[in-house]
Amino acid sequence: MLAVAVVGLLIGIAVGCTGIGGVLMIPILTLVLGIDVKHAIAAALLSYLPSGIVAVTLYALRGSVPSREAWLLCLAAMPAAYLGARAAGVAPAAFLEALIGLSLLAGGLYALRGTGRGAAPPSPLGAPLVLVLGGGTGFVSALTGAGGAFVLLPILLLLDVPVLSAIGLGQAIAIPIAGLASVANVGAGLVDPVLASVLAITSMTGIAIGTPIAHALPQQRLRRLLGVAVVVSAVAMLVRVAVRSL
Repeated sequence: MLAVAVVGLLIGIAVGCTGIGGVLMIPILTLVLGIDVKHAIAAALLSYLPSGIVAVTLYALRGSVPSREAWLLCLAAMPAAYLGARAAGVAPAAFLEALIGLSLLAGGLYALRGTGRGAAPPSPLGAPLVLVLGGGTGFVSALTGAGGAFVLLPILLLLDVPVLSAIGLGQAIAIPIAGLASVANVGAGLVDPVLASVLAITSMTGIAIGTPIAHALPQQRLRRLLGVAVVVSAVAMLVRVAVRSL
């Protein structure tokens, strides 16, 4: 559990700084610590609920969560996540994971170019586009087990949404997705409450450390940091897909 606590803390700091990091939790828990993959996924998803609420609260207090976009994203994500969970047993998840990996790679490389608007005031996205993004993110996240931020962030970067707003929206949409998935996991008896509790507490602590770091960094530097994190996550996901296909 000490090793689990260290993993949760480091992942939480990464999430607080960049919004990306949760996707690395499952591979570390399973491949490094030897935890059963189903129990690792269930515990991680449940831990995302309190840690996601902490992240959204901390970002919102700093004005980094556009409320209109956040509510529309979550509203569209909930029914789509339910449909994605129902389709998970028949859809080609590996193909979708590869698409997510390529999307991440494109978004990360775009962020590294440094051509975004940086600290400029956010330009509100149109409601139809936000609803499409929310529905697509909810469906794909539930279908593949990827976090909502993991799916949404690269798209927001490609749309030149300011970095802090993109991270805040990614955290917001992860909450209803994790909640719906956790209800199913609890019903299936897959949740280890001790494992989930340790991950939740340490992740929340890490997020509390990482959030002020993100807001203290110059926006162009934060954009590059996020780009690096997204590219690393993209490569990790594409490698995982390739290994599974062998």
